[in-house]
Amino acid sequence: MDNLSTPVKLALKVSIEFMPLGLFFLASTEFGFWTSTAVLVVATVFSLALTWLLFQQLALMAIITAITSVGAGSVTLIWDDPMYVQMKPTIVGGIFSIILLTALITRKPLFKILLGQNLMLNEEGWRVLTWLWLAYFIFISVLNEFIWRNYSWEFWATFKAFGLMPMTIAYALPQMWLLKRYHPHEQSVTKLVNQVASSSMKIQEPVKVASTRSA
Repeated sequence: MDNLSTPVKLALKVSIEFMPLGLFFLASTEFGFWTSTAVLVVATVFSLALTWLLFQQLALMAIITAITSVGAGSVTLIWDDPMYVQMKPTIVGGIFSIILLTALITRKPLFKILLGQNLMLNEEGWRVLTWLWLAYFIFISVLNEFIWRNYSWEFWATFKAFGLMPMTIAYALPQMWLLKRYHPHEQSVTKLVNQVASSSMKIQEPVKVASTRSA
C-alpha cells in the first residue's frame, strides 16, 4: 500500500467503505429487508476488517458507524422488524451531533479525534468545520426520519445506498478550501510578512525625519 499514491489510496478507501451500501442495495432489489439487512451486517464487518488490513488504521467515526450498523441490523434480524436498521442513520447522526456539540461547548478538538486524520487546521478552522458538520448530521438525521416513516422500504434502501453517500461526498468536497484558509502555515507566513512590513516602516521613519532636518 505504501507504493500507491494518495489519490489512489483515497479512492480505494472510499470504495471499500461504499461496498456494504452497494451490496445492501443489490440485495434489497432481489430480497426482502431481512436478507438485505443480513448482507449489510456481514459486509460492514468485512469492510472494517479489510480497511484495517490494508491501511492499518481505523477512524473512530468509521468504528462508531460500523458498530451502530451491526447493532441496529442485528436487532432487525432478531426482532424481524426493519424499523431498527432504518433508524441507524438517525442514530449515527444523533451520536455525532452530540459529540460535535460537546466539542463546541468544551472547546475540545473532538472532531479531529473522530476523523482520525492529521488535517492541518488551526483552532478557528476546527471550530468552523465542527459547526458545518454538526449542521449536516442534524440535517441527515431529520431527513432520514422523514423518509423511512413516509416511504416504502425499497425507496428508503435506495436513498441509503445512493443518497446518503453522494450527499456526504458532495458536502465534504467544497470544504477543502478550509484546509488552505485555516492552515497554520499560511497564517504564519502572513503574520511574518506583516511583521517584516511593519519593521520596514519603522526603520524608514528616522530616515524621513533626518531628511527633513537636513532640509
